[in-house]
Parts: sequence; C-alpha cells; structure tokens
Amino acid sequence: MAAQSLAASFLRDHPRLRPFLLSSARATGRTIGSGSYGSVEEVAIPGAVCAAKKIHDFFQDPRQMPREGIEKAADEFARECQLMSTLRHPHIVQFLGVCFLPGSRMPALVMEKLATSLHDILDPEPPPLTKPFVPVSLKRSVLHDVARGLSFLHSHSPPIIHRDLSARNVLLNEGMVAKIADLGMARILPGLRASTMTKAPGASVYMPPEALEDESRYDVTIDIFSLGVVAIFALSQTFPKPLAAAYMDDSGRMVGRTELERRGNYMREVTRQFREGHPLVQMIQRCLKNRMRERPTIQQVMGWLEEARAEVEDGEYDVNKLSLVQLLQSRNLNIQQQRQQIDQQQQQIGQKDGEICTIREQIQLLQVQNESLQSENAALKQSQK
Repeated sequence: MAAQSLAASFLRDHPRLRPFLLSSARATGRTIGSGSYGSVEEVAIPGAVCAAKKIHDFFQDPRQMPREGIEKAADEFARECQLMSTLRHPHIVQFLGVCFLPGSRMPALVMEKLATSLHDILDPEPPPLTKPFVPVSLKRSVLHDVARGLSFLHSHSPPIIHRDLSARNVLLNEGMVAKIADLGMARILPGLRASTMTKAPGASVYMPPEALEDESRYDVTIDIFSLGVVAIFALSQTFPKPLAAAYMDDSGRMVGRTELERRGNYMREVTRQFREGHPLVQMIQRCLKNRMRERPTIQQVMGWLEEARAEVEDGEYDVNKLSLVQLLQSRNLNIQQQRQQIDQQQQQIGQKDGEICTIREQIQLLQVQNESLQSENAALKQSQK
C-alpha cells in the first residue's frame, strides 16, 4: 500500500501530468462497463458528462517495486497521456485528462462519452429473437470511419499501433459516427520496421497469429488483421469465434488452417450477401492473411471501402439520415411486433385449449350417456327373462 501511495503521489504531482489533471471531475456512481484493462465509470466535469477508465494494476507488484521503478512507471504513464492529448481526430475518441476517483489511488483516463459500441449494436444484450436489422450501408460507413482513424494513427511519426482493436472499442455517437476507443495500450512504433514487443494484449479472436506468440514480432498490420475480423463480425452479425488453428485428418496428421479458414463459417455468410469479387470481400480476404507482409495497407483498405460505397448504398436509404435513436426505435418496434405475435400465438393456443376442453367435456358426456344406455339395455334384457 505504501508503494501505491508513493505511486499515486508521483502521478498527482508529476510535472508532465499536472496539466491534464481534472480536479473538478466528480463520479456519478454509474458504471458504464468493464474490459481487460479496467472498468469505465461515468464522471461529470463542468459542462459535460464523460467516461473515466480506471486502470487495473497499473503498477505491477507495487509492494516489491523500488522507488526508481515507480518513477519510471509514472513517467511512462505521463508520456502516454501526453501522446493521447495530441491525438485529435474525428474518428478517435477524445482524451480529456485524468482524475482520481473515490477509493482509487490510481488515476483514471477521462474520455468523451459516446452512446454505444459497435458490438452492442450487432449483438445486443439480452439477445433478441431475431438479429437486429443493421443496413449494409451503415456497416460500411462504420468500417470506413474506423479505417480513417487507423490511417491517422498509422501515419503518425512514428506510427502508433492500437493493438486491441475490436467491435467493443469501436464506439458510436448518436449520429452513428464511429470512433476508435481504448488507446491506453497503444505504443509508438519505433521507425517503420516491425518491433519485438511483449505479447499483444488484445482479445485473441481479433488477433493475428504473430501477436499470440510469447515474443511477439508485429507492426501496424496487427490492426489491419483486427479490422478484417471486425468487418466479418459487422457483415455477418455473428461473433466470429475461430476454429482451432490445426486439426487431425483421417490419416492422423495435424493439418493447419489459415486464419481465413478458421473463420470460414462466418465468411460464407458474408460472401452469400455479395457478388464474387466484391470489394468488401476482397478487403476481408486480404486483411486476414497469415503473413504480415501479405496484408494490405490502411490506404488500400480505405480504397476498397470507398469503392463499395455506391454499390451497398444503391437501393438503401442514406446512412447520413440514420441516427442511433432511429435505429433503436426501429429495433424496439421490431421487439414490440415480436411480442404482439407471441401474444397472438398464446391467444390462439388458449383458444385451442378451450376447444380441446369443450371436446373433452362432450366426450365425457357421451361416455356417461353411453354407460346409462348400457345400464338401461341390461335392465330391459333382465326384465324380459
């Protein structure tokens, strides 16, 4: 605890961090969500309601960390905040500063608060009876927004790798504009070459094979791969959990699967919707290449998404006229219609149950009448003797 107090003191008083300290931030008591790096709490600052990301175990093993280690960690955190403060782009969630929440010795990253995530739009909780309708034009627009955000990060000097891109940290505002969130694990890529780094932190579903190795060697193409998986999820509207990387054939040999083959079931749902050679299909097929050098650049990805614009929006309403409120209203209407159908079916079942009960009563009455007639018939035969 003493080390944590020392660390908190370093962070509160750090000269690089002091300009970002939001002393007026107040927790509202509402938890927005949680992830692999920490929980997200709602906070209020003058004129705005924001999201504050609490970091889990920022200082590893604080009881054994020497003072110089704490100072180094504090310096790294301050540098990360300085970096995030420079990342101003319409498709990057805006970093606003840091605050210390009640009961926490570690700082929280304060970001702009958005309405929902792509994951929640595609796979809402609780799950509805049928998949929510999300127009292809909106999916393409969201993917294009994400590609623009990645283009901004990758064109930074030196390039910035997100390393944890997923549908959960693609956030949407009420106008359905997408922004990339959770840049806390991003690192500046030294030079334009691949770097040997620690094992990539993202969800394994979205990770390429090189990122899952103990001594990971990867570059900006890790984000390209993740974007391809996000695209499969968006277009199939099914969470693309991959098959095992290898399987045993009939002869007992282990046979490897490509990353695209591991997600073949979901990819078939995508290809079913589009013509052969459609730019969205080409984009995914290239993004999910096993070899880093075979994956496209973010500029190539943006080219495919731009090429797909006219085709996917042909015959569909303009995505710019679609708002989150309209989408949710449409979903609620769909749920109401489903409930009405269920109520009607239950009424029909109730009517059938009533008819069955009436028939049973009639059968019972006939049985009584039959038994009475049999008794009368037996009595008549007896009297004739």
